[in-house]
Amino acid sequence: MNSCFLIMLITQLANLNHAIIDFSLLPEQIVDYANKLHGQRKRQFLVCRSILAQLLKQHYSVDILPEMVIGDNSRPRFLDCSFPDFNISHSGDWVAVAVALSGKVGVDIEVDRPRKNYLNVAKHFFTDDEYQWMINQKDTLLAFWQLWTLKESALKLYAKGVWQIKSVNVNVENHSICAPFGQHFYFHYQQLSGIHLAVNCDNPITNIVVKS
Repeated sequence: MNSCFLIMLITQLANLNHAIIDFSLLPEQIVDYANKLHGQRKRQFLVCRSILAQLLKQHYSVDILPEMVIGDNSRPRFLDCSFPDFNISHSGDWVAVAVALSGKVGVDIEVDRPRKNYLNVAKHFFTDDEYQWMINQKDTLLAFWQLWTLKESALKLYAKGVWQIKSVNVNVENHSICAPFGQHFYFHYQQLSGIHLAVNCDNPITNIVVKS
């Protein structure tokens, strides 16, 4: 538990083709539910729950993944509120699990890839200021993914849907985010292993550990 005071936010990335699922940390209900899924969806589910269980064992000395319930906008959370908030994202063969040891967290990842008509997508979903910032960057597609993941992680922090993405205003240069549905946005963005990663918290991020 002492590590909780040293690490405020933990985010772990994993490739579905290489991740190891620790079934010893998963309750029977989780495995039974996973067996109703198929293909990549099943593996995504099990890998993410296994990562989450491993993080809780490491930082909370929990031997098996606690019971979860579905909250607003299908956002899972632990039934026992004494356990930390968490959020999950996936893109292609990659998944990310973020655990906030203080406050709440939203996470979004996107595999670095071409996207057809991304300028038109940006015109529709980005504010004018965001669009102008994006097209003035040396790599406009990279800037697009940065804004997109920051917006998505802000939405997921407050359990909002992607249809509200334009209401999230990101100012990269001033390192600020504002939206009508939330008061506090503290974020971190980085690229690693060909992945765009963004996390948003409602408490200041005093320390972050990203594992892959």
